[in-house]
This record gives sequence, C-alpha cells and structure tokens, in this order.
Amino acid sequence: MAVLIHIRFLLAFCFFFFLNEHSKSYIPQKEEEATLVIYRKSSIIFTTGFELELNEIPVLKEIRSNNYYEIKVNPGKVWLTTQGSVLKNLTDKKEYSLTLEAGKTYYLEALQEYQMMMTTLHLVRRQEGTAKQAIKKMKGSTIYVTVSDIDENYF
Repeated sequence: MAVLIHIRFLLAFCFFFFLNEHSKSYIPQKEEEATLVIYRKSSIIFTTGFELELNEIPVLKEIRSNNYYEIKVNPGKVWLTTQGSVLKNLTDKKEYSLTLEAGKTYYLEALQEYQMMMTTLHLVRRQEGTAKQAIKKMKGSTIYVTVSDIDENYF
C-alpha cells in the first residue's frame, strides 16, 4: 500500500514538472515585437502619480517608483504620453514619439521634475547596461499591448 502511494506521488510530481516545463513555450516570444522598458527609481521625495498612454491608449494608471514595466508592442512609430493621474491641473502633460524596430529593446527612465507649482514626468532614453543595472532590484511587470489585451493589462 505504501509503495502504491509513493508511485502515485512520483507520477503526480512528474506530471506537474512536465506541465511546468512545457507551459513556458506558450509565452509569446515574437521576433516581430519591439520592447519598451520604462522604469522609475525609488525616491525619498513625495512623488506624484503619473499615468502612461501609448498611442492614446491608457497602459498604466500609475508609473510607480522602484518599478519597471516591460511593454511588448508592434514595431513602428509610437506615441507615449505621461500626465498626472491625480492632480492633473498641477502636472505637465508630456508627449514623446519613438520609432521602434522589431526585436529591439528600448530603455526609458521616468524622471520627475519639480517646478514652482507644476510637476512633470520626463521619459529619458538610457543605454542598455545603465538601465539593466538600475532595474536589477526593482519589481517588474510585463505588458503585451494589443487591442484585445489592453483592458486586461491596465494596472
């Protein structure tokens, strides 16, 4: 009886191991996608919440400090917009455009600028080595931006 229990346990373990190894192949790894990595370092200063739009579609409700977001998009020209998510009249709206190539990764650091009565979130392009070092200990999220996925990935 004990041998039968051990055999069942071993079969169940093998099944879940096999299932786990093969489930990794279902994650889309398309060469025709471009990747945007947007990150924001932690700050001891009060940070205002900023949201991110991609081609006028809301992607993130808030770009949180000490977080990075890996956004998979179709290549081509994209428009990025940052603006305050809470105090919109005290934040400056910024728009950026990038032309993305398939299979490439682009790193953008979100930097908050404080002025007298206005706060702005700038997206500054960074080199891969600098960005990878910065995001090493940050919390990360992956977002696939397609028409069908956009509502499910809106944080």
